[in-house]
Amino acid sequence: MASTSLDEQAQSSVPDVELPHYRPHVQVLNVESLRERYPLTGNAPPAIATWRCNLAALSQRRNLLFTAHRDEIYVWIPKGPRQLLGSEPAMIIEPVLKEPDAQGYIDQNNPHAINSIIVDDLGLNEVLLLATDSGNVTGYEVEAIFSAINRCIASELAQPFSDYEVRPFFAESVEESAWGLATHKFARLIAVSANTGIITVFAFALVDSQSDSGHSTLSSSSDTPMSDASNASDSSTWLSIDTAERMEDMKQTMPNHRMRNLRLRYAGHFDNIPCVSFANFDLDPNGLWMISTDIHNRVFIWRVWDDLAPVQISDYAGERDDRGWFVLPINPCGVQHHLSMHDACGCAPQPMVIGDQLIFDVTQAAALVKTTSMINGSPEDPEPSVILPEDFFSDPSICDQSAPLPSDQERHSATQQTYGAKNMNDSGDANTQSLHSELPEQSGPCRFRAKSGVTNLVEEANGHDVLWSVPTDVRDVREYEISHPVNSPFFPVLHCSQRQITLDPYPMDSDGPRSVSRKPFRSLTDVCETVLCDRINMVKYFPDSGIVVAATQSGAAAIITLTWQKEVGHSFRLDWLLPFFSQEREDNTPSPPLMGIAAAPMPGFEKPQDVPCIPRDVNPSDPVQFKWRMLHPEEDGPYEPEPLEGNVANSLDGDSSTGTKVKAKEWTLPEIHAHASGIYRPHESWHGVTPSRHYRLLLLFYDHSVMSYEFWYDWRA
Repeated sequence: MASTSLDEQAQSSVPDVELPHYRPHVQVLNVESLRERYPLTGNAPPAIATWRCNLAALSQRRNLLFTAHRDEIYVWIPKGPRQLLGSEPAMIIEPVLKEPDAQGYIDQNNPHAINSIIVDDLGLNEVLLLATDSGNVTGYEVEAIFSAINRCIASELAQPFSDYEVRPFFAESVEESAWGLATHKFARLIAVSANTGIITVFAFALVDSQSDSGHSTLSSSSDTPMSDASNASDSSTWLSIDTAERMEDMKQTMPNHRMRNLRLRYAGHFDNIPCVSFANFDLDPNGLWMISTDIHNRVFIWRVWDDLAPVQISDYAGERDDRGWFVLPINPCGVQHHLSMHDACGCAPQPMVIGDQLIFDVTQAAALVKTTSMINGSPEDPEPSVILPEDFFSDPSICDQSAPLPSDQERHSATQQTYGAKNMNDSGDANTQSLHSELPEQSGPCRFRAKSGVTNLVEEANGHDVLWSVPTDVRDVREYEISHPVNSPFFPVLHCSQRQITLDPYPMDSDGPRSVSRKPFRSLTDVCETVLCDRINMVKYFPDSGIVVAATQSGAAAIITLTWQKEVGHSFRLDWLLPFFSQEREDNTPSPPLMGIAAAPMPGFEKPQDVPCIPRDVNPSDPVQFKWRMLHPEEDGPYEPEPLEGNVANSLDGDSSTGTKVKAKEWTLPEIHAHASGIYRPHESWHGVTPSRHYRLLLLFYDHSVMSYEFWYDWRA
């Protein structure tokens, strides 16, 4: 029998390779190799701390890239359409530390090496946050860095510029190695997770304590949460909330507004916490909800202003020894809606039952994406080549101490669960087992909850039922009834472990369905698994577009679209795997692992500055009125008004056919800001030219090479 080429096999397995309209478009911008950036006769490349989280971040508003090199931040200005970096940063920042004498956790010789960095909004400003191995956390305003660079350029100073003009607005310590970082834009919150097992939330004051007015006003510390580094280092700045009694006192004295800067400590994890996130969108303007994951793959949900203990703990355990690395609440208003399950999941989802939980396995989507990529590549497989930095894991003890790792006692005491479901269209893994043994024993349909898209957080559910046929083997098919209530008590959650991506549509329901992609990068990253960097710990989320970029430190990234379909509920579709197959075969393909990923709008597509100002002096006594008129009073009978949520007064205006409902609600500053942001839609230069904002994605490797991409979408209903 004549052998077929890889191209022919791919063509036969994917009959239609035309890009569907619901998938984003992606194109390669550039591959900048180590020797292109740092020629032998030029500058030596800077050192990079090993075994960390994401060490790169792009501004969403300015053409600035930040990378962490040991205990310094390099600021780059990507140049031209190919996003070239070169060897000369625009500025080098030496972070101000709250505790400069603190000890390191991973490397005692470099105690202040940076573990992770993020760039995100805090109030009206975009900020850069960094977390160090010594537990120090420092924050800078991106606009201040941008302005300082422009002044240095105007003064014709030599690069890299000094950071003497750049002062942090925030400098604190969380006692031990800090890893997870998160901000809440509207509520002005910073969350930091540490190897102490504690999550610390810094909540900036929202009202001016010097003001005589009782209205919601934007204090001088809200635009710039801390005016200078000396204040940021002053422990008296923060009111510590670390016990239930203090939490209750705080709720009594500050029911609606924060008069003081608060430092809250949330306990519940007994393991290291690599990630913490807020529901950072306008459905939760006051920052009520927070979510975190630990290395034992447990996910904790917190109500920030109610309790210092978690309100829900879920187990996301997959394969044996799989560890949790990233967790993210999803804005349900920014997802794609599809009629077919294939469009929503990128493949035909395989329903299965693990214990008492319904799982939609969407692993096949990664194989289809890989096959599509092969069609545009070479029929020959590339030779794997791994060239690691000389100091990468040179000391074996670093691997054993590297965070976050549990102790032997903790590891043996933890409950290990095997992800034992078999994909009917896959050969399965060594740990797979028959679905038939996992089915519940009761007769009749088994009800699973899978709610439709939410628009609020009403903790109740009403809906319709959908019948799912869940195959247990080729001869046995049982029908399972799924309820689709209207509202959900929490947001969908995207969770990433070492080897799998999980979307939990309704994490407050312990038996709710989940969509799972197992080992989506397996074909691209097998060569790096031996150096212990196989972990999906780099994620960038674009809530407005419903797009997530997730990457494994093994050297690959995925562009993922968040979706909704009435039978599956909230799910996700893996649209692209990077690098492309055609790039893998080239000699200049960078060698893993990744030091970080950075994603942001392309130059010319930057996000505009936030609302020009937040409405001040909103009078809580001004009523919001809702007018009503009875259409058929003689048939409907007398009207008895029902109270609206909150502080409500009902009144009639004297006309028997009309009435007025008055809702007197005192808005918090976060609610005003979220409402203003929802209304503020400035015109941008690309409007009317292209259907969407164009984004750039940079993959930065430990060998100092960079792969850059551009992606955009043309989504039609």
